Amino acid sequence: MKILNSKGKREIILFSVVVIALSSVICFSSYKLDDPNVSILTVFVPSTIALIITAITKGKKGLYELFVKQTVKKTGLKWLLISLIGIPVLASLAVLTSLDFDISRFDLRTTQLLPQIIIIVLIAIGEEYGWRGFLLPRLLDTFNLLYSSIILGLIWGFWHFPAYLIGTGIPLQMNFIVFLLWVILGTLFISWIYYYTKSVLTSILAHISANAAFNYLLILPEFTGSMNTFWLFILYLSVLMMMIFYIKRKDLLKGDNNKYY
Repeated sequence: MKILNSKGKREIILFSVVVIALSSVICFSSYKLDDPNVSILTVFVPSTIALIITAITKGKKGLYELFVKQTVKKTGLKWLLISLIGIPVLASLAVLTSLDFDISRFDLRTTQLLPQIIIIVLIAIGEEYGWRGFLLPRLLDTFNLLYSSIILGLIWGFWHFPAYLIGTGIPLQMNFIVFLLWVILGTLFISWIYYYTKSVLTSILAHISANAAFNYLLILPEFTGSMNTFWLFILYLSVLMMMIFYIKRKDLLKGDNNKYY
């Protein structure tokens, strides 16, 4: 494990503090205006701050690397499929388990596509160039994937806390610590894909598929009236990530000597 250089440390801290602070101001404004729709602006903060810091520190070349090089690149079909269906498959398995695998009882919460899909896509784009495009590579330049993902998961999770305080931004009827657990596990999943693809596109797809699963499948307590199905989902995702990090431990648990940014 390398020692975090001062520039990398400054950028990690600056990005994290500014993103959380600005999002808190937006949520406070949303609360004072009594308009929960204002809080949706927080989803654009991570990618926007990543853009600003990168423009100041690296100029056009840095912006190209962040928004183009990490997006428009050859990516294996396997990783695209994992990004698109990984979380929905686990969520569907959790739903089926709660139904005793009676497929005839499996149903979608809603079949309405618009405006949900547009919002889900915008959320992923607004966040992922910040979380995976900017922050994760800087963490990976010092820590292994496990440590980097836990740190990022905690930052990403607590970034949601101001919205949680005003009743938006996270699933209703769910304890914040439980939500934080999901975010850390979700970070492990998305970061694992990023580690092998170096693609923010796969991160965006994984983020979209996760939010779509929560929107369209009967998994969240606000739709089911119980935490049981969500706990099953957490169990399956936990088992999957433990298996992946054990099998690939020589890659994922080692300090990487490659420069990521």
